Amino acid sequence: MLKEAKTRPEPPQAPCAGKRISVSLESFEQVRGLLAKFRPDCEVTFVVIIHGHGSALIASSIDPRPASDDPNRKQQANRQSNIKLVSCESERNPIVEDAILGYFDRLQVSSHAADFVFKSTRTEIDHRTVGFLITRPDGDHEAATTTEPVPFVIRQLFDALVYVSLQYCLSPRQSETFFGLAPDLLSRAAAQLFLQKISQEATSRMNYGLYELCCDLAAAQYEGRAGAGYIILARRGCKDIKPSIEFRRPIHLSHNTGVRKLIEMASQQFALLFDGDYFYGFVDFDQIHDRHHILFKGRGIWTMQHGEQLLAMVSYGTPVEADRILTKDVFQAHARKCLPMVDQNGLEKLWHIATIAADQPVGTNILFTPGAQQEAKRLASQCIPIRPVALTPEVTKQLTAIDGTLIADVKGNVHAVGAIMDGGSTASGTWQRGGRYNSAANYVTSSAHPSMILIVSQDGYVDMVPPMNPKGDKWSMKRYLKLNSTAI
Repeated sequence: MLKEAKTRPEPPQAPCAGKRISVSLESFEQVRGLLAKFRPDCEVTFVVIIHGHGSALIASSIDPRPASDDPNRKQQANRQSNIKLVSCESERNPIVEDAILGYFDRLQVSSHAADFVFKSTRTEIDHRTVGFLITRPDGDHEAATTTEPVPFVIRQLFDALVYVSLQYCLSPRQSETFFGLAPDLLSRAAAQLFLQKISQEATSRMNYGLYELCCDLAAAQYEGRAGAGYIILARRGCKDIKPSIEFRRPIHLSHNTGVRKLIEMASQQFALLFDGDYFYGFVDFDQIHDRHHILFKGRGIWTMQHGEQLLAMVSYGTPVEADRILTKDVFQAHARKCLPMVDQNGLEKLWHIATIAADQPVGTNILFTPGAQQEAKRLASQCIPIRPVALTPEVTKQLTAIDGTLIADVKGNVHAVGAIMDGGSTASGTWQRGGRYNSAANYVTSSAHPSMILIVSQDGYVDMVPPMNPKGDKWSMKRYLKLNSTAI
């Protein structure tokens, strides 16, 4: 019998040694683009590092060509830039940290304050680190005082999205590239994780079914009505929580039908109490200050909030990107640009009218212009001129019962209803939108008076014409209006 020759095992090779490695960032760019939508005020750079024993191969969305890191070169980044390392790991890897800072130092990518959030694989086969360099806007500087990484903490929806994106990029089935990314899946996973963190902070319990329940409650109807109301996240027995109504038998969140009835009982005044697992009563909302809560706005829309602060908005199960949420500050900045004659008190009134219009069960258009009286006369044959009346919730509901546009002055007084807007064709129109949007775009472009039109569709979408983006580029056509937390 022949004996098998003993073979000497080859020493393990570093992933970067002895073979040519290609790094494709084509699909990683989709993840970076998704992050940018949720944080449009920052620049996001994707970086991938394939590392071994004392060496690293780095590529990024700035420079996709893989570059080898020289382990003998002392990095200078901590003295030349304000990049702060933020690690999702419990253990440090000085080689990777030096490679990261040295890479940014050589490219001179950041002269502003920036965080580099990164996470690494822990397998014997794949030695990889991925991360996102998040450069904050000018004026938001915070010098990095040390090169030692700080731990990663989820404080907002964007943080949760960064974390799940890193996990996805490092998943075992993804080697040097991946395809078939579904952005909605990542954003939903991030929102679910974020709500779990909120629930844990408020109730000391991290319930995995709360997000799906909220999506179901927002989309479901009770006797033909969409859900609207508050859920307060609070532990039972809190000293500052005194339930107005307390259930003898708390209802578990798995009882969707029962919980839907409870939401129907909730209102602007009384909020439903949730301890992380069970709904246990109602509390007067005026007694709750600085609490985490969930607000259902109907039509599939619900929000996560902390006091008056909006943390996240969800529409039919999918979180809404930051550049699609029209906040009070953005609305008033846009109104100030379109209607420069309006003072701060007037801006407050216009925002209040916008929240009223967005809460209407049917779609509507409202034209704001200092020439409202003249336009009501000029368009008298295709509208119903009325004596000026201030827009209140009751008046708005009554006046929007018919199709057409409300013509209002910059003080919020309506001069005509049911107006059919005129104007020549304009490049700002689009075949992807209906007659309501395009007629508004045509009118604003050719109007002799400064004007702005608020368009509210029946499904809850809100547009402003002309459109404006805080960064100066074109907004997406569809967006949501962030209502005051007390507007139901």
